[in-house]
Amino acid sequence: MAVTGMVIGCAVACGGQGSGDGGAGTDGAAVRTVDGPVDMGTLNDVCDGDVALTGAPPYAGPGPHPVTVFSQQQGNDPTGPKPSIRLLADTDQQERAAFGAPMARTQLVACAERDKRKPTDIICRFDIGTADEVPFFRTSYRITVREAHTGAVVATLPVDPAAAGCPTSVTVAWAGAEVFSAPTDRQLVSALSPLTSWDGTGSPAHAGGPDDVPAPAGTAAGSEGSVQMTTAAGVDTNSPVLRDHLAFWAAFTGIQESDRPNLRALQARVDSSFLSTLMSLVDLLRGDAGRSTRGPVHLFVTSVSEQGGSIAVDSCVDETAREKLRLSVPTGEVGIRSRVRVTLVPGRDGYLATGFTDAPPAACPAPAGRIG
Repeated sequence: MAVTGMVIGCAVACGGQGSGDGGAGTDGAAVRTVDGPVDMGTLNDVCDGDVALTGAPPYAGPGPHPVTVFSQQQGNDPTGPKPSIRLLADTDQQERAAFGAPMARTQLVACAERDKRKPTDIICRFDIGTADEVPFFRTSYRITVREAHTGAVVATLPVDPAAAGCPTSVTVAWAGAEVFSAPTDRQLVSALSPLTSWDGTGSPAHAGGPDDVPAPAGTAAGSEGSVQMTTAAGVDTNSPVLRDHLAFWAAFTGIQESDRPNLRALQARVDSSFLSTLMSLVDLLRGDAGRSTRGPVHLFVTSVSEQGGSIAVDSCVDETAREKLRLSVPTGEVGIRSRVRVTLVPGRDGYLATGFTDAPPAACPAPAGRIG
């Protein structure tokens, strides 16, 4: 990894003339309308809250609604906190219409800034520079989403905790160098998708986070290995489907943790076609030599339903306490919260998992407990 202590940069002009005062922004600042090109420089100015781009299409009509994302860098950059553009690579074909559209078609500008931070015992190590060992801070982010055309705030969204760990390169202050976690591509996509996919009717959807919807503590449904499972009201904790669902997750997480993974436990919990898919995913997760994962997983099962002869188990999966390591050294990277649907079918010795997909949108409450 590389670390630098200064940045050689150039100013980016807006490329157009202000066409009037434009009025006031939602935070009370005067908004300057700009009729120049919709490009990286002018969109970054929208993050400041005082620029509206008349050339940008309005945030209206059915989705997808193209978004340009800016985020603060991971180091305490001495040149200042202004966010830089963030190109999202981890997107599927459907998501690329909003997250990979040409910049000139941008309707929304998402500006991710560090919010809260806490120290860790993790040290980021770099190959060159005087600051070759830099302390790492776990950080939450606040994403302010603005309409490019008007500069108005559409939503303010939390990302807590930001899951990305030590970067491969970073710009820091020579004195008091610090490195921060950052949102992953999937965290940004998950937070912004309800806005980019809005159908244009009613109010834009709000992306709910785990702290947005208070909920009573889940009913304990068991634990196995690194996995703890609780359930929402109305879900039968004694169901054999849940027993085998828990066993599947325990086998899947266990194979990620071991330096010598044992396939037998996983083979017993999935059908043969799904095993191939899972092993490809595990190979990707373990692609770096010496890479492993440790820590608890919390499943909050929100529903169990029949789906054409199979059983769909929808869960909020919290892996934010699950760390990635390389050669047994923490990298600062942790798992994320996600909504996952696991499909199971009856087998000879119980229910077998046949696949998983994103579960339908629903708010995920904070877990009722963790395995310490």
